[in-house]
Amino acid sequence: MYEQICSIENLYLASKKAMRGKKSSASVARFWLHEDKEIAKIRQQLLEERYPFGYYTEFEINDKGVLRKISAAPFRDRVVHHAIMNVIEPMFEKSFIYDTYANRKGKGVSSALYRAKKYAKKYDYYLKLDIQKYFPSIDHEILKGLLRKKISCSKTLKLLDGLIDSSNKQFKAHYYYEGDNLFTPYERKKGLPLGNLTSQFFGNLYLNRLDHYVKEVLRVGYIRYVDDFVLFFDNKTQFQIYLKQIKTYLIRFRLTIHPHKIKFGKCQDGFELMGHKIYKTHIRLSSKSIKRAKTRLIAIRYQYNHGKIELPEAKNRIFGTVGFMKIGDNYRLTETLLAETLLQKTSCKTQ
Repeated sequence: MYEQICSIENLYLASKKAMRGKKSSASVARFWLHEDKEIAKIRQQLLEERYPFGYYTEFEINDKGVLRKISAAPFRDRVVHHAIMNVIEPMFEKSFIYDTYANRKGKGVSSALYRAKKYAKKYDYYLKLDIQKYFPSIDHEILKGLLRKKISCSKTLKLLDGLIDSSNKQFKAHYYYEGDNLFTPYERKKGLPLGNLTSQFFGNLYLNRLDHYVKEVLRVGYIRYVDDFVLFFDNKTQFQIYLKQIKTYLIRFRLTIHPHKIKFGKCQDGFELMGHKIYKTHIRLSSKSIKRAKTRLIAIRYQYNHGKIELPEAKNRIFGTVGFMKIGDNYRLTETLLAETLLQKTSCKTQ
């Protein structure tokens, strides 16, 4: 396995994937200019088992009212991330359930939403849950144990251990579980950087056993997207039982359900998921998403009209916003918002 990761063919493929859509970046352009030399150096360090993972560039974003830390690894590290994933991801992909949709080929947001609609049509009730501070809570020791369940190559495990250990400090997520002493939550290493290709994969792997538990033991309808998941069932009285069972199961992974994001109700009344509202018969944008879309389009129009961005960039931003809106039954809303997004330079006298 390690030889596959280090192969020259795999490293060039990884470089191509890491560069995709990013060649205008200065660091990527520099790597591209000296690609042969850079790949040869990376390969030599890998073969000698002394690859040094670098430091992250950090910045914070406000994601729907939640402050998140985004971490950007050095570009050469991103090449190594792709090289690792090219080899190990197909092995684990076979063990993932059908109904987990984040960061997987052929899946994604739209697939998750349409699957949720199918379950909503089939079942009477839903239970929507969210894990509190998911990525900051991922325990390094537990994650390494999960990797060792599938991988026996010692060199590959050493490389993965180094990658996990190189994670930068994340937001605090100190929770106590049975058997902990006063210092346990502070002594255990935890947290993965948002923004890494490998973190996305590790995030899926870390909850894979929960996925199988819900599908095979609880035997209910179920979908998961990162750390948001929804259960579907017909017996209303099972709500508290399912919630308690999932909370108990997650303790072994040192994870906690967010107490303020537990949503239970009738499928016929609809429920929100990933910026949309799911009903038995249709999917609509949530009111919050509509508001955000309007704000984005107004900002794009203002920036273009005042010469802050050019037409190609304005179009790309509009298409990105419209692409999200096109999921579900939002045709009339999309047409209305687009009609209101008039692109006109302030210097122009006519429309």
